[in-house]
Amino acid sequence: MINLSTFHESLAQPTARGYDLDEKQKEAVEYEGGPLWLLAGPGSGKSEVLVTRTLKLLCVDGVNPRSIMLTTFTNKAARNLEDRLAAYLAALQETSPSLQSVDLADIRIGTIHSLCNDILQEYRSPNYQNVRLLNDVEQHLFTYRNAEIAKHEDLAFWREFEHSVKDWGNKDYCPNKWKRVKASATLFNHIVEDRVDVQKMLLEGGHWATLAKYYQQYVQALKSNYRCDFAHLQSCFLEFINSPGGQRFLEGGTKDQVPLQHILVDEYQDTNPIQEGIYLALAHQTPHDTITVVGDDDQALYRFRGGNVSCMVNFDKACMISLGKSPHKIQLDKNYRSHSNIVNFFNSYITSFSEMKMPGVRAPGKNPVKASSSISGSYPAVSWIERKKVGDLPNAVADVVKNYLISDGILSDYSQCVLLVRSAKDSPNNAGPFIKAFEERGIPVYNPRSKSFMESEEVQCLIAALIEVIDQDHTFSTDYKNPTGKPYEWVLTVQKWMNTLKTVRCSPEFSTNELDEYLKNSNVSLLKLCQHHKGGFLNRNLLEILHRILALEPFHTWQKDSVKNQRFSKVTRLFDGYHSFKLDGLRSNELGKLDPYFLHQFYQMFISYLIDAGIDDDEDEEVIVPQGSLPIMTIHQAKGLEFPFVFVAQLGQKQRIGAAQILERDLAKFRQDLYPRSIRSPEELAVEDDIRLLYVAYSRAQYSLTLVGTKNHIKNHVAAPGRNYSDFQRSTKVI
Repeated sequence: MINLSTFHESLAQPTARGYDLDEKQKEAVEYEGGPLWLLAGPGSGKSEVLVTRTLKLLCVDGVNPRSIMLTTFTNKAARNLEDRLAAYLAALQETSPSLQSVDLADIRIGTIHSLCNDILQEYRSPNYQNVRLLNDVEQHLFTYRNAEIAKHEDLAFWREFEHSVKDWGNKDYCPNKWKRVKASATLFNHIVEDRVDVQKMLLEGGHWATLAKYYQQYVQALKSNYRCDFAHLQSCFLEFINSPGGQRFLEGGTKDQVPLQHILVDEYQDTNPIQEGIYLALAHQTPHDTITVVGDDDQALYRFRGGNVSCMVNFDKACMISLGKSPHKIQLDKNYRSHSNIVNFFNSYITSFSEMKMPGVRAPGKNPVKASSSISGSYPAVSWIERKKVGDLPNAVADVVKNYLISDGILSDYSQCVLLVRSAKDSPNNAGPFIKAFEERGIPVYNPRSKSFMESEEVQCLIAALIEVIDQDHTFSTDYKNPTGKPYEWVLTVQKWMNTLKTVRCSPEFSTNELDEYLKNSNVSLLKLCQHHKGGFLNRNLLEILHRILALEPFHTWQKDSVKNQRFSKVTRLFDGYHSFKLDGLRSNELGKLDPYFLHQFYQMFISYLIDAGIDDDEDEEVIVPQGSLPIMTIHQAKGLEFPFVFVAQLGQKQRIGAAQILERDLAKFRQDLYPRSIRSPEELAVEDDIRLLYVAYSRAQYSLTLVGTKNHIKNHVAAPGRNYSDFQRSTKVI
């Protein structure tokens, strides 16, 4: 081990971090008195503090790596912290060879879900044996097939919970089964993550009692089928903590099982009540009551995923009730990211709204962030691209990027700026016009959340080829019509895929006929198999056929392209989820033909879901933005990132009041809260969410922040500090 001064000096060397921490950061790293509450403003170095505090525990205090749990919000964030820990430890080991024995591999680091899963399996928790953990797609498929609520067509019931039903068209008719499934998953997840007392719901009667009964049936179905969703994974872990196996995990007792002593939680503002319960239960059981939570309530963005900012705002109350002591609070308030004018702008922004001054909305006693970066200059760091018409804004942004930032050499690469939007979907009402404007000027765009995964040629051709194998008669085009006699929308989409495949097969570039031969031979062999196995299974499944198709041209060549190959990988994972329910095994009917019910399930349960889900491309975990491309990102996607030049568009849009806001209010009477939480209307919560969203967007910029919108966008929205259009117009340079 090394002493504290040597530790800090070594990390400040150019071979490590290259600079020393400020006083508050050091105080956070060195604190040893119990619970620690870190309020970390944008650009204040919270990741550095987390990494350095973890290394201090290892290298100065001699804590066993297995005694440390470090949780993050995403897998990407976990990898980032692991990389920093490894780089800094290597530098420390160069200075102090006595640290060679420190092994980072034993630290429990990851998302709360991944850690819960790993620990439950490691300790063979009885309530989590031989269980398959369902991802979001698989949860929906499971609910479709196994949850009784998916069959519930009581219009009055669904009107009671219509906030959970996305894109419900005619409210005079019950939502279709897939919409009921997705709404059910939302409701069930909230019941778990908000720590709802289901018995209270039953006693409430009416639609609440009906929902509670369906929830109980769903939970039993999960257990009977040895499945677990992400929400119930957390409840399993909370139950485990209080079991004998949980005590072994917490207290150790063997060489390989050491006690858990330190819990460090990143992005605590996006924690939900059941996660809050887990962290406090762990801290209550550990020998030193040592828990460190880091976050910024002003940057809470994930209410729609169950996050509840009150966990961060009320951490002091939670500690007093659960641990019997108040946490030590430190605010990391120096911004090392942005020009001082940008810092002043987002400081005034977050403090200018009366909604943000209400009790329980922000953490108590917060100070403004202090500008502390080396970026300076008298240029207008905050500006406004203003046009009279919304349709003129995309061209204006593209012209500024192409004809000013790049042409004048202000930026050397398109990746140095970013367009932040609420929705990056490539459609006319979202990011589509900006994508078109950039492409017309030859500006390459990086936009993995364009919702265009299913629009890509390679994905359409792959699934179409599969359909050609199992449904050569194209029964989808004749058997699936709505009551008016018109094909369902998904049928038209499948037909489009078939046309895409036909075009590719007829193209001059398609020089081999091996796919044609395979499809022709498969049609013949499939018919023979069906006749040979009348009324039985054919010993073939969709996943196997999919892999066989991928070995053929043009798919084999397409796999050499990293983007296309990544999409193929995602398609196979989606089909693997369907395969896990044993639904993709081909079977014959008594007439010696492929069972129509098999095709019915495939189309209605799976293909229609893929079309409706709005699937994103996978994002490269190692690359934030590829060189040479201008990123279009959602504000959520950009959280934690920084860019020299930031454009914020879609300012006229408002947060729609939905399930997240309404359920936070409606479930309050059933929640098992540790302490009284501030109850506000869904309308108030939606405004708070809007303000926090733009605060995150505005604080991403290093050198320049540009708002993009019409006068009405600024006047009629929370885009300007305090909704004060006059002051904003007077003080902001218009481009």
